[in-house]
Amino acid sequence: MYLPGSFDIAPRDPSLHSNSWYKATEYITWIYGLCPALLYNVLPEIPWRNFCKFVAGLRIMSQYSITPVQLQLACQLLNEWEPEFEQIFYQWCVDCIPIIRPCVHLTCHLTSKRTIGNLGQEIHQPSDPFSNLAQQGIWRCQVNALKAMIPHLDPPKNKNPRASTDLCNSFVLLAKCDRKPIILQGEEARVIAAYLRLPQTPKVQHWACLQLPNGQIARSEFQELQKAPEDICMACNVKVTLNGVICIAEVRYFARLVVTDNLSDNDNDDEDLDGPHHFQFDDIALVTLYSHPHPFLLEQSHGVLASCMKLGKASLQVIKISAVQSVVAMVPHRPVVHGVTEDRYFLVEKTGMEIVHFGLEENDDE
Repeated sequence: MYLPGSFDIAPRDPSLHSNSWYKATEYITWIYGLCPALLYNVLPEIPWRNFCKFVAGLRIMSQYSITPVQLQLACQLLNEWEPEFEQIFYQWCVDCIPIIRPCVHLTCHLTSKRTIGNLGQEIHQPSDPFSNLAQQGIWRCQVNALKAMIPHLDPPKNKNPRASTDLCNSFVLLAKCDRKPIILQGEEARVIAAYLRLPQTPKVQHWACLQLPNGQIARSEFQELQKAPEDICMACNVKVTLNGVICIAEVRYFARLVVTDNLSDNDNDDEDLDGPHHFQFDDIALVTLYSHPHPFLLEQSHGVLASCMKLGKASLQVIKISAVQSVVAMVPHRPVVHGVTEDRYFLVEKTGMEIVHFGLEENDDE
């Protein structure tokens, strides 16, 4: 219920389905997404922190792109994780080596083993395998270099669905929307009027879904609250950029506001309102925010467990659609921290999506 549809199949009870079909995606969600929070105060502190160190390193290595700083951090985390794991669970006892899985050691050779495996799958001639392997590696580098220098050699497959509206930067508003604009009431009207710097709120047409450049579909309360609880696949929570800081927000709805170009480009409220105007769309989302993650849990988990609280109506605000980065899951839990139990939500991101340091300012330098 709390995982968006873009997370593929929701993980089931592993004790009931461990021997049926292939469960790679489910176990990835369990281990890298849910277990850091679910095992807090279940595992002893030292094994839990060691597990979080492993998850932090593998999350970075699963990203679509990795900065040099992140790569160094992942190398440090995984190189520290292995000897700590061996010390905790078998104290380097020679008699226990047969029961320790080889993957514990092979994790430190993740990139080289994975590359060798990928290239090996591309070899079709049994004769002279090592020469063929080297040639496959050369071809891979040449193809990657050409795609980087001439991007149109690998064009994206972009087929927008019927009745959708294509926005800038590969964002697409998907149908379902109001048949006609409506007049807002209450706090929503006040927030949008303040955003537009108008004495009264114009009529607004609600849009329910937004397709992001990464292919995920962000939904909104406008659509999800109309469904039965058992039919909801929660995809209203998104990662956004506000003033250069990464935050988590819950979307109420998306909208296209009609504004004058001097309103969107000029902050001078004394602009001549009698002159000619050019109108354009301002694509926005109305959201409520989550708090910044609990600092103790974030530090103890090596940045893996981001546990937040809903800020509610007090945080209601308008953001640009272009500020939305990805769809995330916010799963409820009740951790006990320093003897205090609180209702909170922990962040789960789909492994393989771009992962940035939550709550820190963005740095585009790679």
